[in-house]
Amino acid sequence: MSRTRTLLALVVLITCLIQPAQAQDPAQAVKGFFQAVSARDYGRAWELLSSSSQNRIVAMVARDEEMSAEAVRQLFETRDPSICAGFWDSFRASSHSEVLAARDFITSQVAGSRGSVRMEGNDARNFVTALEGGSWRFGLMETFAPRP
Repeated sequence: MSRTRTLLALVVLITCLIQPAQAQDPAQAVKGFFQAVSARDYGRAWELLSSSSQNRIVAMVARDEEMSAEAVRQLFETRDPSICAGFWDSFRASSHSEVLAARDFITSQVAGSRGSVRMEGNDARNFVTALEGGSWRFGLMETFAPRP
């Protein structure tokens, strides 16, 4: 069993080295995020989030855990096991990421550095994306917890 985990970890590492967390279009950002979460590739998932979503998640976790935002951001950026187990595994279970990773997403609108992605199917939903640093990022918080 340990050998299988080691091989799986190597495959994930090689995949990350070959395919950096960049999305060329908005739909890739959303689908790639859910695929990464489903595969427990939390580093890639983090990198595919918009800076606004990252900032809001860091602030939320910092408040809940009574930690500094800098310390929490470091946990996410270094893929610390405590953040993987405490935040990401919980998010993975509650979001049903494996179901979403298998869905079809299409870019429905692009206006400057903002994009809208539509999930196909009877339960169609729109997702917010942002163009940052030349790559599309998924606006998780902008989609599910927009500010008033």
